[in-house]
Amino acid sequence: MDWAQKRKILYAVGFVSIIVLLASYPVYKVIYKAPTCFDKKKNGTETGVDCGGGCALQCSINVKPPHIVWAKVFPTGEAVYDIGAYVENENTGAGLKSARYTFRVFDANGAVLAEKNGETELAPGSGVLLFETGVAFSGTPSRVEVSFDVSDFTKWIKATSPQLSLVTKNKNLRDVDTKPRFDAVVVNNDPVNDVSNLTIGAVIYDQGRRPVAVSKTYIDSIPKNGERDIFFTWPTPFSASKQNFITEIIVTPRAVFVQ
Repeated sequence: MDWAQKRKILYAVGFVSIIVLLASYPVYKVIYKAPTCFDKKKNGTETGVDCGGGCALQCSINVKPPHIVWAKVFPTGEAVYDIGAYVENENTGAGLKSARYTFRVFDANGAVLAEKNGETELAPGSGVLLFETGVAFSGTPSRVEVSFDVSDFTKWIKATSPQLSLVTKNKNLRDVDTKPRFDAVVVNNDPVNDVSNLTIGAVIYDQGRRPVAVSKTYIDSIPKNGERDIFFTWPTPFSASKQNFITEIIVTPRAVFVQ
């Protein structure tokens, strides 16, 4: 076979290959489906089925559950109590839009005296004060437990917490031996942005850093370079003696979730 014939064959093979490729491309476009975060398969950059990698949904195996720092019941009247707990989300890049929780109050024998349900947002790298007020029950409370609905742990989403330029000033706790009142001012030092939908918690500790009272309030908005007065009250004294208490203001930011 001379060179001319070989060249004709090569040209023919190349031409046929191009025709096959051109004909195959539309079929490929119809058949091929790019990986998505909703196809119930582990593909693309995912580290689990439809989670991790480039997906907004985070794989629960890679996310820490909420850390309950403390939980306690606080008497506010005859057989009436406040229940509080401080919970931290230790994940810096993931949050929960709605984490359902249950407070359970037990007596010394392990009997359940009260049970209250609620839900909260968990912003990344932030703490939140869980709070139920005016809970009535009989019996002597011994301990409080907080449990989260584990089915919500499949719903961790990539998120960030905004860096709020908030400070508190003029904190004043008074009348602790009669009807305690805690006043403070929240200042927004951001020269550009207003802040809105703030949840503000207050915790009063004794000198051993043990919580003796909790409360919660809400602020619709604080304008840039603005401030808002806040206050918290309790119907019963913290102590018969005017001891020194430690006060803490907890500002819980609203998370920014990846869509």
